[in-house]
Amino acid sequence: MKEFYDVIVIGAGSGGLTAAVGASKVGKKVLLVEREHMGGECTNTGCVPSKALLHVAKQYYEAKQIGEIGTLGETYRNEAFSYVRKVIEGFLKHETPETFEKMGIDVVLGEAVFNTKCSIKVDETEYHYKNAVIATGSSPRIISIAGFEESKLLTNQNFFELQSISEKTLIIGAGPIGLEMGQALAMLGSEVTIATIDNEFAKLEDESIRPIVKKNFKDLGIDIKLNAFINRVEDSVAIFDIKNGDRIVDELRLPFDKILMAIGRVPNLPAGLETAGIKYDKNCIHVDNQYRTSNKYVYAVGDVSQKLKFTHTADDTARQVVTRIASRGLLRVDTTKAVPKVTYTSPEIAQVGMSWPEAIKKYGEERLMRVEVPFSQNDRAVTDSTDNGVLVVIVRRINGAILGAHIIGPRAGEIISLFTLAIDEKISLWRFQKLIFAYPSYSLIIKKAADQFAGRQLGDLKNDLVGLIKRGAPKIILGAIWAIGLWQFYAYQQAHDMTVTETALMVFDFVSMTIWGPLIYILAYAIRPLTFFPGTLLTILSGVFFGFWTGTFLTIIAANISSSIAYVVGRYFGGRLALEDSVIGKWVTVLREGPFISVLTTRLIFLPFDGVSYAAGILKLPFVSFLLATFVGTLLGIATFVSIGASLNIDVFRENGFSTDVIDDKFILISVVIFVASVGVSKLLKRWKAE
Repeated sequence: MKEFYDVIVIGAGSGGLTAAVGASKVGKKVLLVEREHMGGECTNTGCVPSKALLHVAKQYYEAKQIGEIGTLGETYRNEAFSYVRKVIEGFLKHETPETFEKMGIDVVLGEAVFNTKCSIKVDETEYHYKNAVIATGSSPRIISIAGFEESKLLTNQNFFELQSISEKTLIIGAGPIGLEMGQALAMLGSEVTIATIDNEFAKLEDESIRPIVKKNFKDLGIDIKLNAFINRVEDSVAIFDIKNGDRIVDELRLPFDKILMAIGRVPNLPAGLETAGIKYDKNCIHVDNQYRTSNKYVYAVGDVSQKLKFTHTADDTARQVVTRIASRGLLRVDTTKAVPKVTYTSPEIAQVGMSWPEAIKKYGEERLMRVEVPFSQNDRAVTDSTDNGVLVVIVRRINGAILGAHIIGPRAGEIISLFTLAIDEKISLWRFQKLIFAYPSYSLIIKKAADQFAGRQLGDLKNDLVGLIKRGAPKIILGAIWAIGLWQFYAYQQAHDMTVTETALMVFDFVSMTIWGPLIYILAYAIRPLTFFPGTLLTILSGVFFGFWTGTFLTIIAANISSSIAYVVGRYFGGRLALEDSVIGKWVTVLREGPFISVLTTRLIFLPFDGVSYAAGILKLPFVSFLLATFVGTLLGIATFVSIGASLNIDVFRENGFSTDVIDDKFILISVVIFVASVGVSKLLKRWKAE
């Protein structure tokens, strides 16, 4: 039996449900396939239950801090997991197959197996699609531990099925899940130990936030073990190797009732990916910057393909993919959005944008300002006795552009949204300083940060402006040279009462008919990376000035000198540039993997000439390989553009002015043939390299 759909969505988690509902709303015939349970990881074993447990834990702990916990309080504590399951059931009432079928979405429960490039099978039924969206999510990463009883192993998938709070809980991993569940269990009375292989606790957080997190956890009685690598289990004792680098320096024995493993996630890969021509590895399904797989009809969103495994990133990507499908590819996915991350401990930890080391690497510390405001300076935090926190804002000097924000404090998850908006919409701290915030509110800490920035910036303004002028001096000087040159050219034209056409013909005669012309052309082309004059234009002009054969010969010489100069410039300034964030960022890895073939390929497909040369220098590719690849790879490209210039007949132009008779069609045809040949050779090279 065969059925046909516009869109088939595999997986009914956050990304899958969003994709299915969105596609249905724009008039697509949609099939939603779910293997295990509607709602996916977030509703059943992730965001929803973890936040429900944190809610119970915080309420119980706060009540205990105020006074003695009576029978009612203990009942509340003992029913923590019952409350969690009740919350899950409430969410699932709105995520049933019937709910989505009422929206016009067909729902099938079962295992989806790719059958062809454009079809899947569920049991014995074959479903064909125009487009498919894989949103199968991820599962907890598990490591094998010698001597361990699986009945004592907890992951987020079975953790919320517990009936009671364990007396002794060992948590392996100090990521968001480990931190949240570790704190929740400690607040509910469990004796918690968190063991991590990291040498710092909460290693992914800002340097000013880590010590606050560590102190908060220690104050709750949580035992923290660093550099701890699980070795084996004997009875109910976990034995860890404490390492200094690769060297074992100690052995640690930790008793436990349950072990919660929180050491990362692995993708849930559908069966039959090879059959559908979809590339993947153990970490993810491979997608391009539009979340399209190697099968152009299939997209992959959420944990199964994204590095940032959050519900909100899966939802956002699914929305954009639906828009792309509905517009038939006219509207593209925006992968440059700022992504906020929140750990819902008490107090909350939130971040968005760059870390301080990342910002320094990209911009240099002298161009940045690090603004820190403790929550003790926020009146609302003081009145609520929640002033144990800090806001860190990483900002560009002078213009106040916000690059990143890191918060530990009350309502951090809500406050971070303003910084997410600021980064995406380029709202500076100068603007936040002018904004009226309600008093007293936690968000006023943003204005405190803006005030601090403004005060420090005004004090440093003179030094910052001098630095800005120094950094911009080459561009300023270059601009002045260009302006002076153009003015002199204009003045000469006016003084001799010449038209633009007459001036152009005079330049043509000088360059093409004197011994100095070729030398001037080669010199102008060679220093072009320093003047940013368009190389394509000069290449075309060589055809105009010297004809096809001579123009091609001179340009080959000039282009190789020019690329060498650009390479040297890249080597000189390479330590301060972050090519990964530039327009040629995606080629950085490619260039490093195989210098000769990679540079050759970029030349054949006409990528920005100077961009590749600068990149090769910055990446310190072998110069001989670079130069040889440039020589071979630019032959076809140079011939293509010289042909365009050679197609212009100057003698006809002198007699009749510009008309279609000026263009020699055979050179245009040669140009097109060479261009097609160049692209074809590049494709053969890419295929050969892949094999």
